[in-house]
Amino acid sequence: MEVYLIIGQCGVGKTWLMKKLIEQYETTSKGKLGKVKFNLNETKNIYILGNYDGSMYEGSDKLSMAVASDFQLLYHYMLTIENPIVICEGDRFTNKTFLQTFKPTIIKIKGDGETGRIIRNSSQSERQLKSIATRISNIKEHIAFEDSNETLTYFTNKNK
Repeated sequence: MEVYLIIGQCGVGKTWLMKKLIEQYETTSKGKLGKVKFNLNETKNIYILGNYDGSMYEGSDKLSMAVASDFQLLYHYMLTIENPIVICEGDRFTNKTFLQTFKPTIIKIKGDGETGRIIRNSSQSERQLKSIATRISNIKEHIAFEDSNETLTYFTNKNK
């Protein structure tokens, strides 16, 4: 099982990246296991976790705050799949349960995300942003990229 967790400040392009990966990997089918929603390519066994529906706050932000209670269920399901690739992003997946269960390769998109938050007219409070920034800074990444385009290039090259 290959598992990738994309982390970074709010607005750095994590959701944009995931939407590009949904296109690139043709994960057009939708699935749900417990509280975990995902897009998948059943032929290639690629799972993009989150709810990508075109709204302002999509992806992992659209998952229940209680989604962590179903990470064990998801993990055991993935063990039944031949060589699954799981890609996720965001705050819901930065908890101890997910990190210890899935042992993901952690990819950090650098930057403060201010431009992205301005573009989407984000209403997140300074307190929310600081809380997420603290959590992100406490997670050691395996790979770091300057921006979401560079991160997309990484996944594009892995797909060749």
